[in-house]
Amino acid sequence: MHIKYNFHFKQTGISLIELVIFIVILAVALTGITLIYINTTRYSADPMVRIRSIELAQSTLEEILLKAYDESTAVGGGCVRFPIGSSRCPAGNPDATSQTAATLGAEEGANNRPIFDDVDDFHNIAYCGTGGTADASCTNACIPMVDESGNSIATEYSGFAICIRVSFAGGAGTEINNVAPGTGSDVFTNDAKRIDVIVSDPLNSRIALSAYRLNF
Repeated sequence: MHIKYNFHFKQTGISLIELVIFIVILAVALTGITLIYINTTRYSADPMVRIRSIELAQSTLEEILLKAYDESTAVGGGCVRFPIGSSRCPAGNPDATSQTAATLGAEEGANNRPIFDDVDDFHNIAYCGTGGTADASCTNACIPMVDESGNSIATEYSGFAICIRVSFAGGAGTEINNVAPGTGSDVFTNDAKRIDVIVSDPLNSRIALSAYRLNF
């Protein structure tokens, strides 16, 4: 008598080929995830550095704008005459000291920031934190970074630097009288100063803020 047996084996586990394919797929996925993690970690501090740059530029610009227009400007404000003897201002107003671009600068000396009293005292001055390099727009040598009271902040702003430029910026078509737009008189050439604050950071990025100070 012939007996026939039928054996049905149900597969359990995985084959070697399936295991190899799984390992390859997992390796590719982990590589991508690892790269994302590395890049995220590498650049996670960038926003904080840029925020510090903006805050440093804003605080410096605000400090400068609070100063008088010119060394001869009276306490509380007022017009100074450009050029010497000009009749633009009411009688009795003093002549400006910074008559030309060549006379823009710190009368008190570049290292005496706490006693700066007009905007062009800051012209062409560069402040550097430890290891910082100022923008090439400033040609004077870098001074160790200090705050407005003269206290050193070079360590706190390691890798940062500030370059400040002041220039005459009148004659740009800005109206100064109460008439229809476009029909007024231009600001005279020496009756406006442009202030540029350029902050360099440890990431080799630069942020520039600008503002105008009028002669009043």
